[in-house]
Amino acid sequence: MDLDWGFVPINDVSDRGIQDLTFDGLLKEPLKVHQDGGAAGCGGRLWPAGELLSRYLIRQAEIPYRKIIELGSGTGLAGLAVAVGHPEADFELYITDQENLMHLMEENIVLNNQQQRVKARVLNWGEELPEYAKGADLILAADCVYLEFAFPLLEKTLLDLTNDGTRVLMAYKKRRKADKHFFKRIKKNFDVVEIRDFPEYEQFHRDVVYLFEIIRKTPPLKP
Repeated sequence: MDLDWGFVPINDVSDRGIQDLTFDGLLKEPLKVHQDGGAAGCGGRLWPAGELLSRYLIRQAEIPYRKIIELGSGTGLAGLAVAVGHPEADFELYITDQENLMHLMEENIVLNNQQQRVKARVLNWGEELPEYAKGADLILAADCVYLEFAFPLLEKTLLDLTNDGTRVLMAYKKRRKADKHFFKRIKKNFDVVEIRDFPEYEQFHRDVVYLFEIIRKTPPLKP
C-alpha cells in the first residue's frame, strides 16, 4: 500500500468521478465514493486520514453506539464505511459538513443505498449545536485539523458534543507545526490517546498519519 501522500487524494487514478473502495478486501461489496475534484473545496476529495479511520471502523467486531456524528465529512467516507461495513448495526448516523458539500454527501449516500441509515446534515463548527446532533455517543473526525483559524471552532463543537460518556475517534495527518496548537488547546478538557492496535499502524505512522481517541475529562468535584 503506497502511503506517500501529502495533502493529496488517496487514489492515484483520478480525484474526480466515482471510486470503488474495498480497503484491500475488508469490504465484500465496494464502498462507492464520488469525488468532485475539489470543486467544492478540499472536502470533495479522499484523504489518507479518512482511509485510516474507515479501515479501523470496518474492522471493529461491533458498533455499539446509538447515535454517530461525523464532523467535516466531505465525501462522507468514514461515516459511510461504518454503515456499509456494519449492515446489521442499529444506529442513527449523520455525516456533516458545510452547506456546499451537502450535494456530494447526499449523492454518496444514494450511491451506497444508505438512505435509510445515513443522513447528510449541515454542521458549522463553533455555532450552536443542531438538535439532531445532541446526544451522540460516537464522534468521528478525519483530517479536520488543518486550518489554524478553525481550531477554536472545532474545539467548541467537540465540547458541545461530548460528555464523559462520549467516544471521539480522530484521524489526523501531520502537515504543519501549527497543528500542535490544536492538540495543546484541547488538552485542557480532553485526554488525547494514540491508537496503535491496527495492522497498518507502521505504514500510516511512517507517513505521519495518526489515529487518536479523544476522551472528555471529568470535571473535578466541587468541595
